[in-house]
Amino acid sequence: MSLRSTLRKAAGLLVELPPEEVLEESRAAQVQPSAKSATDQMFAELEAEAKAAPAAPPPVKTVEQIVRDVQGPNLNEIEVPPAAAPSFVNADGSPNFATIYQATNIPAAPFTAEQILEMFSALPPTLPLEVKRQTIRVSIDAMGKSIGASPQNIVADASRKLAALASYAEHLSKTTGEFVSLSERKLTILQAQMEETRKSIEGARQKLEHQTTLCTQESERLDDVLEFFSLDVAPSKYAP
Repeated sequence: MSLRSTLRKAAGLLVELPPEEVLEESRAAQVQPSAKSATDQMFAELEAEAKAAPAAPPPVKTVEQIVRDVQGPNLNEIEVPPAAAPSFVNADGSPNFATIYQATNIPAAPFTAEQILEMFSALPPTLPLEVKRQTIRVSIDAMGKSIGASPQNIVADASRKLAALASYAEHLSKTTGEFVSLSERKLTILQAQMEETRKSIEGARQKLEHQTTLCTQESERLDDVLEFFSLDVAPSKYAP
């Protein structure tokens, strides 16, 4: 599966929002400001929550919808600049992910997708998936109170980085295609020049052979003049 296909699949994944958001949405929808006393207001809120809780299941959103709700670019707005900087590649030839994310204007997350991956790796591999999810959720809830981490901004961070990688891969594909096309045209020209040079070499060899033959023939004719006037002793060819 290509990176762009992976991104399209990821954008359609469904994510259940935390109960805390349901509570806030219920309060906003059902409790309006009034002149009631603080006690009356508190009871009104509790009553509204009691009525809303069993009737309203946790809302579900797609990853794409979550990204739109979290501050930062939407998935279709994340693109690598046309002229990718050399700093996008490390000294060993591997992609510099941090530079790619920065160039595509992905905002810093309170708790990043990479940090979540570190938490995943720290969990026992035999732990059931649902237990892993509950463990991670509890940890995120605890961090949310101190650093503002939430499943939403973690999902947004991961999907935006996926979009950046897809854009970078497409940029590489385009620039590599342009390089290959230009190089192939150069090769065609070089091959024509090589063929022309090969013909020139062959022509020079034939010219050498032909002129050497003529010179040999003429030298033999001239040698006959010398032989005519010389005595028939060595090195003459007429020597007995």
